[in-house]
Amino acid sequence: MTYGFVDLNFIINAIIAVALGALIGLEREHREDQKMVIAGVRTFPMTALAGVIFAFLSQELGYSIIDVGLIIFGGFALLLAYLKYEVHTIGITTPVAFFLTFLIGLMVQIGFLVESAFLTVFVTILLLTKERLHKIARNIGS
Repeated sequence: MTYGFVDLNFIINAIIAVALGALIGLEREHREDQKMVIAGVRTFPMTALAGVIFAFLSQELGYSIIDVGLIIFGGFALLLAYLKYEVHTIGITTPVAFFLTFLIGLMVQIGFLVESAFLTVFVTILLLTKERLHKIARNIGS
């Protein structure tokens, strides 16, 4: 839907993606016991927005630059994992969530709004239930 020179679908999708990315980013930054947040409430919305931009440009230009975005944001996720290693934090959950957030942004622009919202809620629930899931895993072997 175009209004003059403005593509309203792009604007709506950008807003939706930023909101979905913000939900994941808020979860990544909510813990008070974290000494350092490498990616959080600002990074995740921008990552989802980048997904929208890559998908939009692919649609408008008629050829796929989504592959370029996957490589770039896959590389950013690896860099994020390396930075976490350098500051002596364990786990790769944040880099994986970061890459998933980019994919969610892509999905929003492609038209999978309900699926994107579902994935965002699902990822956020997984992130929020870390302690419970670890407790279950420890008790399985007991």
